[in-house]
Amino acid sequence: MKKILSFLAVVMLFQSALAQKNIIVIIADDLGADYCGFTDNATDTAKMPNIRGLLQKGVRFKNAWGTPYCSSTRTGTFTGRYSFRTGVGTVIGGASSADLDSSELSIPELLKYAAPTKYASANIGKWHMNVQTPQKLLYPTNVYGYELFKGNFSGAIASYTNWTKITNSVQTDTITTYATTETINDAISWLDTLQNNKPFFLWLAFNAPHTPFHLPPANLHTVPGLTGTQQHINQNPGLYFKAMIEAMDTETGRLLQWLINNNKMDSTTIIFMGDNGNDKRVRQITDSNHVKGTLYDYGVHIPFFHFRTRHCKSQSIFRCLTQCTRCICNRS
Repeated sequence: MKKILSFLAVVMLFQSALAQKNIIVIIADDLGADYCGFTDNATDTAKMPNIRGLLQKGVRFKNAWGTPYCSSTRTGTFTGRYSFRTGVGTVIGGASSADLDSSELSIPELLKYAAPTKYASANIGKWHMNVQTPQKLLYPTNVYGYELFKGNFSGAIASYTNWTKITNSVQTDTITTYATTETINDAISWLDTLQNNKPFFLWLAFNAPHTPFHLPPANLHTVPGLTGTQQHINQNPGLYFKAMIEAMDTETGRLLQWLINNNKMDSTTIIFMGDNGNDKRVRQITDSNHVKGTLYDYGVHIPFFHFRTRHCKSQSIFRCLTQCTRCICNRS
């Protein structure tokens, strides 16, 4: 089976040539398909009414594969190239890690310089495609074509309520706003600055539900019985994982409401995806060796769907994609 994510850049550029469409790519961190209820073998799912609601006018891909680690999936999606071509085959960690070369052609560059209509573009949230050095903090905007980067540059944050944000290569003060909330705040703030008729491309990369597992703000989830103590988290990681997913969905609902309030929903294409399988502590399978970081199905099987207001079968690009993977169209 061919890997669907390598076609993503082509899909979005193709669509931009057909019509002036806004594009939002939402990436959940360390989220396999089973907790989303997108697979037949799901035994436990998180509440995701906003994200699942998009499936009413979307295409759900049952067999979408990423890579075992977030860096390699993100660089592959960002460039439309496989890991053996980008050179990023694993997680980007220390200074000696292989990272995305500045010569790679990115989606925002294509939309900025090659699309018939020039797109505004922003990366809000996690980056993790380059080693964090002072020079490479400039890469999202000065090299890869984004007009704005706001988020964390490395692979994870130590605390969701005490973390450092980078804004266009400049390190800001410590952020104490819940990270998932801050990501949506930044996205909406950027969208509010755009001219009404200019199409936009938003790469929205949540840290959630990546570790550290924690108790989200009470207004963002409905999982009962969570004390938030480290002992309780260690004993019940799956419950906190579900709460983090629901909190992400709740905040995504704010973004969707912004699109509705500003009459952008009908002109926006939304792609939702994970980057790799679940952490072994929250796995829903018996074998702890078949999880994130491995090439087994549970390590690379990710949620992936495409929301568009028009009937998907009318778009020839979908016929191309569905030859590469088995999908379920949720509309007749």
